[in-house]
Amino acid sequence: MNTIYLGKKREMFWDSYLVDTSKTNAFLRSMEPTQKEPCFFFDQGAEMKTISYPCIVKDDKGYKMYYLPWYDDCSKVYLAVVESKDGIHWSRPNLNIFNHPELERNNVVIDHLPDGCFVFYDTNPACPAEEKYKAIGMLRLPDEEGKLKRALWCFVSPDGYHFTRSHILTKAGYFDSLNTAHWEDGRYVCYFRNFHNIKDVPWSDGIDDINRPGAYKNLNEAIRDIRVMYSEDFRTWTEPKRISFYDGKDYPLYTNNIIPYERAPHILVGFPTRYCERKEWTPNNDQIGSRAVKIDSMENHEKRSGLAVTDCIFMHSRDTENWNRFNEAFMTPGYEHEHNWIYGDCYPAYGFVDSGKENYYMYTIDWHRSFGYPKPMNLYEIRKDGFACYMADGEERILVTNPLIFEGKELHLNFKTSAYGYIYIDVLDEDGNPLSEKESFEVFGDTLDRTICFADGSDFSAYEKQPVRLRFRMRDAKIFSLKFE
Repeated sequence: MNTIYLGKKREMFWDSYLVDTSKTNAFLRSMEPTQKEPCFFFDQGAEMKTISYPCIVKDDKGYKMYYLPWYDDCSKVYLAVVESKDGIHWSRPNLNIFNHPELERNNVVIDHLPDGCFVFYDTNPACPAEEKYKAIGMLRLPDEEGKLKRALWCFVSPDGYHFTRSHILTKAGYFDSLNTAHWEDGRYVCYFRNFHNIKDVPWSDGIDDINRPGAYKNLNEAIRDIRVMYSEDFRTWTEPKRISFYDGKDYPLYTNNIIPYERAPHILVGFPTRYCERKEWTPNNDQIGSRAVKIDSMENHEKRSGLAVTDCIFMHSRDTENWNRFNEAFMTPGYEHEHNWIYGDCYPAYGFVDSGKENYYMYTIDWHRSFGYPKPMNLYEIRKDGFACYMADGEERILVTNPLIFEGKELHLNFKTSAYGYIYIDVLDEDGNPLSEKESFEVFGDTLDRTICFADGSDFSAYEKQPVRLRFRMRDAKIFSLKFE
């Protein structure tokens, strides 16, 4: 078994990376965010039709949330922005960059897009000032023969408001989603939407240009997937490849929402929307709260829009291409009412807002197919590092780590117990034998950062820079992450 070099990195109990599962009977569980009250309503212009793909950008002035209202015929969208200092109170800037007299406060930053558009703030130190904000979105433009071709385009801006169309990233995809990009470890990483297993299209498992003849046949029977590519300059990109999942399952994912996790930047997290389509109307649909919305969508759009439902899952990766994925939902549509359990639920906004306390804020813009209604921005809270955990129930459970090498003398633990619960920690050698009879003091409570020492007051310095295992003995407890300092 390979020894993990932990150093002083924060590591997560989100998978078996740290955990020797052969010596562990604690349970791995995914967690869910807590939904709070709506913190904003979108109620002007095309916002009353429907809204797609919100994404959050943090800059030196606070937070911007970009989003896409759809025009009445759903043929095109525009990119608009709202702003906040604290993630709770949001407002529209009155920009008047484009002519939209129907808007009381004109917050449009890019007009006449055919579909998804994503914005990020470029942290590359070599990025020119006029390109610090980058937007990527799908455009259909005529080629030399006058035929419309879809491609993933880049727009650039110095201020996040005034964007100029710049260049094509790639044509090898479908792109009708929130395609994302970020700067990481000296390169750009871009994730975007495509399909595979397209019926009667023999090359559809490859990376061929989706614009080729035949690619549009039977797309709804294919699998919506996520591709990744890399660039040093945001102009020349590697050939895209499909990301893979350790669970071996193959089901449609509509978005990716992949972002480096700021408390452990070597880990990427993603919150893709999962597409689930029932093929026929059932008695369940006759009783569901959104029955009328579903029927309207089927009659006035397409059949699948009334039969499909969506939720959100959590996934993470340490290498950008291979992903651990929980198949239990991270977000669900919730208790039924007249506007949910439809195709469009649980599309979380890209990114987080730090509450300044123990939680991150996350958001969805809901009521996606309730045309003519204001759209609520629903606020969620999730514990920092709390997307998943190893836990013990009311019986004592054991968690043993794989061999690891740490630096520092203090163990810091993000955990939660009940009043009845506890955690004790001791140190084992590589083979799982106790290195001493010392055990930590009894750990209980609920905190992001408890400093752990042994019951006799000594620290972990005697075990620094040598391969050891940690053993956690716990009851009615959850462990989210650890770090040495």
